[in-house]
Amino acid sequence: MKLNLPIFDRLANSQNILIAGAGGGFDVFSGLPLYFALREQGKTVHLANYSFTDFEIAGIVSQLELLVDGLVMGGRAPVMKRFPYFPEGYLSQWFKEVRSEDVTVWMLAKVGVAPLVMAYEALIEHLKIDALILVDGGVDSIMRGDEIGAGTLVEDSISLAAADTLDIPVKILACIGFGTEVEEAVCHYNALENIAALAKEGAFLGSCALVPQMEAFQLFEAACRYVWEQPGHAKSHISTRIIPAVQGQFGNYHMYPNDSLGIANIFISPLMSLYWFFDAASVIKRNLLIDLLRPTLTTHEAMIRVATYRQHLKARPRRAIPYP
Repeated sequence: MKLNLPIFDRLANSQNILIAGAGGGFDVFSGLPLYFALREQGKTVHLANYSFTDFEIAGIVSQLELLVDGLVMGGRAPVMKRFPYFPEGYLSQWFKEVRSEDVTVWMLAKVGVAPLVMAYEALIEHLKIDALILVDGGVDSIMRGDEIGAGTLVEDSISLAAADTLDIPVKILACIGFGTEVEEAVCHYNALENIAALAKEGAFLGSCALVPQMEAFQLFEAACRYVWEQPGHAKSHISTRIIPAVQGQFGNYHMYPNDSLGIANIFISPLMSLYWFFDAASVIKRNLLIDLLRPTLTTHEAMIRVATYRQHLKARPRRAIPYP
C-alpha cells in the first residue's frame, strides 16, 4: 500500500525536494513517510531540520559535513561516541546501517530569521532545490499567534518567515499529529478554525492517513525506534503518539514508559495519523508574528519580540471542540 499524497500534482515539475523540520527537535522524522513516498516517485529528496543539536558536541562525536560554519552542518554516520541528543546523526546512521545508504541529514542552526535565511539559501544552492516541504510534528505551525493555546509557535514561525524569502517555486507546509501536543497546551479548536480559514482561501491542499500496511510508515517507525533506542537518547513525545495511533491504539497508551514530558494521561486517537497539507505562502500571510520576526538574529530575540507583542494582544479564548 502506498501513501496517497494529495500534493503530487504540486510537485509534478519538482525534482530536487527538501523536506525540512520546521519546529526543531524531531520534526524531520515526521517527514520521513513523505521522503520515502516521494523517492518512490523518482524524485531526489533531501532531509534537513531546524536543529536543537549542539553542533560543537556533534562535531566531537561524529564527522559533520560543513556547509556554512555554525549555520549549516550535515549529520552523517557513524556516531562514534554516545550522545544523548543527536537525532540527525543517528538518523543518518540508521540509513547507513539498516539500508546501506549514505544520507546526510542537514542541521540548520537554532537561530533567528535573518541568519536562517542565509542557511536555507546556502543549502538550496548546494542541493539545487526546487521545492520545499516544511514539516511540523503537531499543528501549532498553522496558528496565527493570537490564540491562548498557540503551542511552541515561535520556532515554527521562524522557519516560515525564513521560507517566505526563498526563491523557489513550490513551498508546502505539512502537519501530522493532530492532538499530540499535550505538553504544549495547543488549542485544537483554534487549529480547526485556522484550517477552515485556510480551506476558504483555497490554501488547504488536502489530507491523507498513514496506515500500518504502508512501507513508508514501516520505515518511519523503524527509523524512529532505532534513534530512540540508542542508549540514553531522547525520544519524541510527538512521534511516540503518532506511531501507536497508526497501529490502532486508543486512549491513554504510552509507547515507552518515559515517552511523555511529565504528562501521565494522554489521548491517542486516529486523528494523530493524518497528514494535513497547506500552501505555505498562505499560512505565512495569516501568521501575525512573521513581520515581527524577520529582522531577528537569535531565538532569544525572537521570543522577547513575541512575548512583548502578545502582552498587548486580545487573544482568542481557549474553547473545547463541541462534540459530545
